Amino acid sequence: MSSSLPDQHATATGTRTEPYMKLDTNPDEIMHLVCCRALSWRTAFCGAEGEAVGVNTEMLCTMCVEQAEAMWPGWWADPKTFCPVDGQSCPDDHEIDLRIAWESGPPIR
Repeated sequence: MSSSLPDQHATATGTRTEPYMKLDTNPDEIMHLVCCRALSWRTAFCGAEGEAVGVNTEMLCTMCVEQAEAMWPGWWADPKTFCPVDGQSCPDDHEIDLRIAWESGPPIR
């Protein structure tokens, strides 16, 4: 089964063009929002730059939510249904998990 999310940070030969992001499991960190189909996950909707993917966070960045609402009014009523950037349906959880795996790279041994 192939992913509908392309290898965003790879050249045609599969060479990465950006370093891997780290996984962050700290529930006290603030989660910033990005478009899951964006070429880079390093810049959030609010403009914050990051080098980690938060997989266990419980607090959303208010400025990211406000920016998403500004891009697509009413988005917050059902944020899992569609993307505030382009109005398309968001990929399912499996596709998002594949992208997280791609962004975070192989496990450290």
